[in-house]
Amino acid sequence: MNRFERFTDRKPPDLKEGNNSNSFFAGDTMSLSAQLLMLPQWMAVSLLVVIAVSFSIVGFLTVHHFIPVKIRQIHNDVAGFVFATLGVTYGVLLAFVVIVVWEQFNDAKANVENESSSVILLYKNVATYPDKIASDAMRNGLLKYASQAVEEQDPARSEQLPGDSLSAMNQLLGLIDGIIPDSRHEEILYAQILINLNELSKYRNLRYQAMHEELPSAIWIGVVVGAIITTSFTFLFGTENVWAHIIMMSLLAALIAVVVYVVIEMDHPAMGEVNIGFPQGYSKILEIAKAQQ
Repeated sequence: MNRFERFTDRKPPDLKEGNNSNSFFAGDTMSLSAQLLMLPQWMAVSLLVVIAVSFSIVGFLTVHHFIPVKIRQIHNDVAGFVFATLGVTYGVLLAFVVIVVWEQFNDAKANVENESSSVILLYKNVATYPDKIASDAMRNGLLKYASQAVEEQDPARSEQLPGDSLSAMNQLLGLIDGIIPDSRHEEILYAQILINLNELSKYRNLRYQAMHEELPSAIWIGVVVGAIITTSFTFLFGTENVWAHIIMMSLLAALIAVVVYVVIEMDHPAMGEVNIGFPQGYSKILEIAKAQQ
């Protein structure tokens, strides 16, 4: 039995998508916010703005019908003080949420860049491995995985389990795990290949975690309920010019809707107009391999 048969006959270990993979792929249905990002950006923003502005206008006209302006004007001073406190509280909450999702987005983007670098370094080390048979086997396994990963980058599949590339990664891991270096030079390169493979697997898992993790429901409750309360409080002010009141409320509701869309966009780094992209290292090594044929 030659060395190629010795390491290809071994059963590859099972590679998991992080510690809680089942939580990421437990269901086939997208969240409401993810479905919103499937729309063009202008349409999604317009939809949220229309919903928020419509709510503010309908709510105000209802209050205006049952509570006369003269009665509401009496309480403008007290209502203004309470609204200022309410506005600051909700503004701090929104700012906190935006900062959290922005930092998570930047981390996810950095992980994509690291994954791209890892796969390129792995390909270079595999290609320079002294044992030609082992090198070709690892190279073909890596190219198979890269090809499957590129095919699965379609945004429409971002909520689905990456079964093909996961299987290819398992096969590659089993292939490399079965190699037995014969010389000191091979041992050095083999150790570097294992490091590159571990880093590739690590950043790949982090990328898929970022794709499927969302803000906790408790935070969304705070954002949505806070928006409703903040907007509704403006109904209690009394102004002589009804249209001026409607315009001011509509602008406030539109601003809140736009900020909420920013949170939704940043909370789904792999979807929408603004996304972390796909590791270009996969396409690059496929191009290199094609050019070398």
